[in-house]
Parts: sequence; structure tokens; C-alpha cells
Amino acid sequence: MVECEELGKKAFEKGVIEALIMTGEGIDKHPIMKKQLNDWGFDSYASYTAEVCKRYLDIGLLPHTNIGTLEERELEILKPYNVSMGMMVETTSEEATKIAHSAAPTKKPSFRLSSLKEAGKLKIPFTTGILIGIGESYEDRIKTLESIGEIHSQFGHIQEIILQPLNPQEETPMANWEKPNDEKIEELIPFVKEMMPDVHIQIPPNLVDNLFSLIEAGADDLGGIAPEPDHINPNKDWPNLSSLKNELKNREVELKLRMPVYDEYIKGDWCPEPTIEALNNMLSKNSSKVLN
Repeated sequence: MVECEELGKKAFEKGVIEALIMTGEGIDKHPIMKKQLNDWGFDSYASYTAEVCKRYLDIGLLPHTNIGTLEERELEILKPYNVSMGMMVETTSEEATKIAHSAAPTKKPSFRLSSLKEAGKLKIPFTTGILIGIGESYEDRIKTLESIGEIHSQFGHIQEIILQPLNPQEETPMANWEKPNDEKIEELIPFVKEMMPDVHIQIPPNLVDNLFSLIEAGADDLGGIAPEPDHINPNKDWPNLSSLKNELKNREVELKLRMPVYDEYIKGDWCPEPTIEALNNMLSKNSSKVLN
């Protein structure tokens, strides 16, 4: 916990806005980890993560937790200390799940969709998306997006959809798989815009070959470009912000800083009371700031 606080303070001093909390899934289902949590005085990993988020809020950072498939009680514990949360659905294809997630039982499609629905019931601004190139077909991608869209139509909580291509990495089971080309991403953008016109479309800028063609196709978000390496994709560097800003400006597109919760949810009073002070301070501090 002390290490988390020290890291948070350093990040805040450097001008970082969002504290993105990501870990492996099902942490407290492992006996050794469960004992460690108990020794620290926490009855669940959700409780531990909530305490981390609370301390980040005290520092001034805005927490966004993405620790995988969660049940209602876990989401209830985390909600008060997060301005938004996230979890990639990835795919609803049972066949692709068997290929890509055979060792990840919490990534069963029905579990992911249930978690997404519970977040909606609790009115948590949410980021989700699909993973492209893990053994699914085009039809599977459409079906997954339709499943997400159906849940969003009930609760209105999905703030953005990430269209993320597989990034094969050495020493992983899918190291020799082919990286999906940008066309497989681009062909999905019109479908998302038609089905969920109020939802933003994020493209990870370090995982595609021609970012600008995807922006022209309708993508309007580049996610979080961090001042440190992409720990999930260490073989893919973030783009240089200054260069990216200039290239976009040449295309009459302005690169702007945003909060980890979108304006429409802030204005709609979706943010929990414990997050309001840190959020207001950050909004005041960065209201006219453009990334450079």
C-alpha cells in the first residue's frame, strides 16, 4: 500500500490525471493471495483495491479500476472510489474463448456480459471493448458488439468501446499468431457508430499501423497515453505526443486532454460523492489544457 501511495504521489507531481488500476483476474481466489489479503486486514481483493483508490483520490488522482470480471458485491465496494471503471468483453465467441482464454476461466463470455450488466445497474461509467484476432470471425465481432450494445441500451453506462487488435508477443501462447490489419478494425467503426451513436470509439494508438485512417473513419479517442511504457504491450511504444498533436493539427483535428470519465457522465451526475473533490480540482486545473 505504501508503494502504491509513493507511486501515486510521484505521478501526481508529474501532472498525471488518471490512476489506472489493472491486475490479473481472480486474485483472491488463490489461497496464498487470499491469506496475504487477510494478513493485511482485507476480506477481498475488491476491498484492498478500493482502499488503494481511496488513497489515490486523497492524493488528487482520479482512479479507473480494471481488474477483470467482477460480481455485483465487488462492484459495489469499488464504485464509491472510482470515476469510471472498465473491463474488456473481448469476445462472446465460445470457440475463440477456448483458443485464447483456455487458462482464464473468468473470461467466459457469460461472466463478462454479466459483469457488464451489473456495472450498468449500479450506474458506473464504463469502458469496454473487443479484442480482434484471437480466433473469432467477423460475424463473431459483430455479435459481441451487439451484445454490448444491448446492455448499453438498458443502462446507458458504456462511455467508450475499444477496438483493440491482438498484439502477438514473444514467450506467449499466441506469439506466432498474425497481427490483424487495420482494415479489420476500420470495418467495425460504422457499425459501432450506428448501433451506439452516443458511445466513443477508442483505438490504441500504439497498436495500429495507420492511426489517422481510423480517425478519419470515425474513431474519436486514443485512450491514455502514459508517461511510462505500455506495460501490457511492452514491445509497442506510445506515440510522441508533440508529434502526434502536430500531425493531427495538419489534418484539422485537435488533440485534447480528457478526464477518465467523459463530460456527459460528469454533467449527468454519475460520479460518486467521494470522487467529486478530486474531479473538480482536476477539471479546474486542466479545463483549458491541450496535450502537447
